[in-house]
Amino acid sequence: MFGKKSPKPTPELDLAQVLPPVPLKTAAARRFMEFCQHDFQSHAHADGFDPNVYADAVTLVVDRLEATRHME
Repeated sequence: MFGKKSPKPTPELDLAQVLPPVPLKTAAARRFMEFCQHDFQSHAHADGFDPNVYADAVTLVVDRLEATRHME
């Protein structure tokens, strides 16, 4: 009532908004990205969640998965 602010709806975040679209060549990287899309949505509104840190971690793992394609 008085002195309380009404909760504002939080905007929907999408991992695609944080990461640039990159065509993934390996199946492992594509599956990992699908997992991260769902995981990102479930943690996006958690306290202390930083979408940029999450995106950096996803990029690191995807780069590593994509690099394994060239090692075969």
